Amino acid sequence: MHPLQRVFRAQRLSAPLTSMCWVLLRTFRAHNSTSCPDPEGKSSEGVQKDFSSRLATGPTFQHFLRSASVPQEKPSSPEVEDPPPYLSGDELLGRQRKVYLETYGCQMNVNDTEIAWSILQKSGYLRTSNLQEADVILLVTCSIREKAEQTIWNRLHQLKVLKAKRPRSRVPLRIGILGPELAPTLAP
Repeated sequence: MHPLQRVFRAQRLSAPLTSMCWVLLRTFRAHNSTSCPDPEGKSSEGVQKDFSSRLATGPTFQHFLRSASVPQEKPSSPEVEDPPPYLSGDELLGRQRKVYLETYGCQMNVNDTEIAWSILQKSGYLRTSNLQEADVILLVTCSIREKAEQTIWNRLHQLKVLKAKRPRSRVPLRIGILGPELAPTLAP
């Protein structure tokens, strides 16, 4: 393995870029002094001039940075992933359906709401602030306290009435809950 390859591999794992320049220079000097013996017996000053001229015509610091950069892994997107076996790819498309999002609880639930919205938006859903025009209603919560869980159950009863009154000419209303503690109690 070439000495510079060792340096790049070590630098990727530990040291910041500012120290990389010094490590490269030291490695380059050490490598040249051991692998390129002076055939004519030049003095130390001659070696320094020879090194300086080779350094001036050699690769730039940007060359080393480009070579050492780690390729970024692209995040997976919903379009690339295979759908679960119980859903067809067609069912995952939003088709401009409108989503109404309600968030209950702490700031983490607000963050979860934003993550869920970004996924739905990429799949073709639109966000609405009007509950009556929603095709999908998503409640984002956690039931840390019993009162919070009871609030969600009460809200579900209200939404069930809304779903029953929905005209059959419209797309059926879908109601979902994003909440870890409620999932086992809702499973059939």
